[in-house]
Amino acid sequence: MDFSEWLSVIKKEVPELDAFISRLEPFFLDSGFNGVEFEKRVHIGIKKMEDEVDAYLIEKEDA
Repeated sequence: MDFSEWLSVIKKEVPELDAFISRLEPFFLDSGFNGVEFEKRVHIGIKKMEDEVDAYLIEKEDA
């Protein structure tokens, strides 16, 4: 059983992990885990959240 087959088995056996594993699967390649791309995507997600918080905290007129 290779790694991708193992992930498929886990998704079936533990359905509550399906969404989590599905989001991680693109980072697992035949050569191993693509940590650089994973970190890049995490950084983009955190930056998006920071931008949303910053926009929320901007003072508005008549507030």
